[in-house]
Amino acid sequence: MVIWGASFVFTKICLQYLDPVALIWLRLFISLFVLIPFVFLFYRDTFKFKWKDLKFMGLLAVFEPFLYFLGENFSLVYLSASLVSVIVATIPVFTTIFAVWIFREKLNVINAIGIAISICGTVFILFWDNAGFHIVNARGVLLAFLSVFSATCYVLILKKLLRNYNPIALLTWQNIIGCLLFTPLLLGFSNMNTIRDSLFAVSGKEGVMLWSALLILSFFCSAIAFLFFANAIKIGGIAKTNVFSNIVPIVTFILAAIAGQEYFSFIKLSAVFIVVGGLVLAQRQNSRLFRNSMK
Repeated sequence: MVIWGASFVFTKICLQYLDPVALIWLRLFISLFVLIPFVFLFYRDTFKFKWKDLKFMGLLAVFEPFLYFLGENFSLVYLSASLVSVIVATIPVFTTIFAVWIFREKLNVINAIGIAISICGTVFILFWDNAGFHIVNARGVLLAFLSVFSATCYVLILKKLLRNYNPIALLTWQNIIGCLLFTPLLLGFSNMNTIRDSLFAVSGKEGVMLWSALLILSFFCSAIAFLFFANAIKIGGIAKTNVFSNIVPIVTFILAAIAGQEYFSFIKLSAVFIVVGGLVLAQRQNSRLFRNSMK
């Protein structure tokens, strides 16, 4: 979650030089240089999948990385890193609501209060900056919530597939399919000359910053963090794992302030903690819900 909290800041850096589609494709493509050799060296037997699960593999990749990263990267074009991370941090709340809606489980009073607090805190952050209340970019917000919806569906499908597959095998297939899905968009909408110039013509401090951010996003955020996350779900379940996502907006806010991407504000930081507090309450005692729903 710390790695993913930092990813919003590094994505903002890369978007200064690359368009969102090119950035996503490069992240996935570079991550495969680590994942594929690792799988074939140590997990070759687990890389095969049953044809009956092909549709779930496809859906997994469609929701994440395809739809999730489209929403996240394009939302960062219009919104700050901390704001997008706060919206994305509501994924556990919507995962809970989604599971309640599908499996007809009931929320307790504490969960309901937590959801209300987190939503109120998120709305406050959406309409507040250092100068006071402002009109937020609606397109950016909708794109960020596309990521929330996609990640919610992704987690539920991932939980199902983890019963029969190794996490690193799933991650590798997920990134391969995702890379293939983004290739038509890359060829159709991205300017290859601009991408080449951004990657190889930018030099000095800017070049180092771009390549450092891109490699961190590829190796750590698109590979290692997903691997840790999948293993955590397999070991501890969805509810317990999602609790840790509460630290994502805090990490993003602090790193964005350090990187100079936005001004530090105690009011805004307080609002972030309100959202996090609401998320904690919203997920309290939810392990039974997911344990029952996943049986």
